[in-house]
Amino acid sequence: MISFFRKIRQKLLSQNRVTRYLAYAMGEIILVTIGILIALQINTANQQRIEKKEKSILVGLLKEELKENLAEFNLKVDYLENCRKKNIQILKIASGIDSGLPIDSTRKYAFEMLPIFTTTIKSSRLTSSKESGKFNLLNEEESKALTDYETSLLLFQESRLLTNVVFTEDGNELMVRFSLFKTLNPLVFEGEEFPEHPQLILDDKELVPYLKLPDTYRLIHRNYNNIFTQILWLNDLESITNSTLAILEKENHD
Repeated sequence: MISFFRKIRQKLLSQNRVTRYLAYAMGEIILVTIGILIALQINTANQQRIEKKEKSILVGLLKEELKENLAEFNLKVDYLENCRKKNIQILKIASGIDSGLPIDSTRKYAFEMLPIFTTTIKSSRLTSSKESGKFNLLNEEESKALTDYETSLLLFQESRLLTNVVFTEDGNELMVRFSLFKTLNPLVFEGEEFPEHPQLILDDKELVPYLKLPDTYRLIHRNYNNIFTQILWLNDLESITNSTLAILEKENHD
């Protein structure tokens, strides 16, 4: 093709037809320019298709992670709600109200009001998308929603360190007095017995009087406050996760 155009130019020059040569040269420049623009347009369209496909994959992975966390939040709210109800019953006993619970149920409730199982949060796909630069494929609304979601997760994790029974001094005191590890340790470590201090063990006669002590009531009250706080946090996370998912769902309709 190039040699064809070159022959035409040479022929026009040899015939001393300068005007036609210049017109032809201009036409050739225009054709080349149009060809370049078409090539750029095709390249841009291809790049946009690639980015759209990458974004679709990214959004799918992020939605999957958010849905997994949402299921975890729902599960833990149900678990904490059960702990909260048991905590209320123990608070009634601690405040002198006759609950009518037999001693075995009282001991069981005291054990079950302690929320020892923590919330497992997944964020590896979100973190990976930011570190790899693929986060830039998202639009402003999607980026903001995911950033707010991530911030909420981090704040919840910080709060959990202050409120979860496993990480607090109050929680550890109650776990010792209610012999929590006497039950848990053999289950987790294949029947291994957990040694308890004899002066800290509460027998059936000592359990209710211990619960009615003002200091014990404060411990149980703080446990309730921690459960209450975690439930509020998880309800808020559920709301944020659902709203973020709704924004990402728009990807399927754009």
